[in-house]
Amino acid sequence: MRFAVAVAGRAAAFSLVWAALGSWERDYILYGLVSVLAATALSIALIPPGDLRVRQWPRRALGVAALAGWFLRKAVHGGMDVSLRAVRSTPDVDPVVVTAPLRLPPGHARGMALLLMNLMPGSMVQRVVGDDVELHTLSASLKPAQQWDALQRRVGIAFGVDPGVRGPRGTDAGER
Repeated sequence: MRFAVAVAGRAAAFSLVWAALGSWERDYILYGLVSVLAATALSIALIPPGDLRVRQWPRRALGVAALAGWFLRKAVHGGMDVSLRAVRSTPDVDPVVVTAPLRLPPGHARGMALLLMNLMPGSMVQRVVGDDVELHTLSASLKPAQQWDALQRRVGIAFGVDPGVRGPRGTDAGER
């Protein structure tokens, strides 16, 4: 029963997305049907239905909105900072690799945090070593360990996962 509800719910959500982005014209309904079926099947294959935990949805939805807002703000601010560093007559860059702890458990939340960190201007994930991540950054003044800590915390809330208690080495609890 849970599987059928998941399939129906996802198909309905993808149908709404198709209706919003596409059209209900007769010539395009076949494309919409194929797209919705493919998206639903891929969604079920990649994220199998699990425990619904409906009580967590409002908190997770707010977490996703907060993560998106924080990420966009950081991306704009970081992009401007990197641009200013690059256009100076003497570029203000001092590349460094910073090691920070992985607090999220293995899975989708950790993968999302690693991907989002690569989109943060001036910093990127160089590699994962055990329970740590090496962050390559244009300058230590960008505070990549604090950004990583804050990102993990926000992704954890959005995914309904406890990111643990380890903070970045040599820093306080991180940037909010």
